[in-house]
Amino acid sequence: MNHERDSTVAAVRNLYARQAHLIDSGQHDDWAHTFTPDGQFHSPTYGQPAVGYEQLAGISNAFGQAALKSGERHRHLVDNIWVVECDAASAQVRAYLSIVATKEAGETRILRIVTLDDQLAMTEQGWQVRRRTVTY
Repeated sequence: MNHERDSTVAAVRNLYARQAHLIDSGQHDDWAHTFTPDGQFHSPTYGQPAVGYEQLAGISNAFGQAALKSGERHRHLVDNIWVVECDAASAQVRAYLSIVATKEAGETRILRIVTLDDQLAMTEQGWQVRRRTVTY
């Protein structure tokens, strides 16, 4: 058993859970700071990549505003987190992400299911996303 790898996997899973809670609760700046200062977010949803804290917080805010406008609560459900490779300084991670929408007195529906391909970096703040690529 590799305790160092197990510890890394646990920390990475916690990062993904934290990201989901932060973006879903409208903590846009805190969500952006789960990325490195030069962190990149590439997604067909937003067209151009978001790079750096300001742009990352902007896409988080856009996500929240879209939910408010629709009268729904949108949530990120991250699953099947696979730490493909890792060492003390970096990790390659794949995961599935489902985004669901729920009306207060209505049914829940799936908005999208995507794959996350992430490059993580170990920083003074712990694991952070250096580059995220979202694919359908």
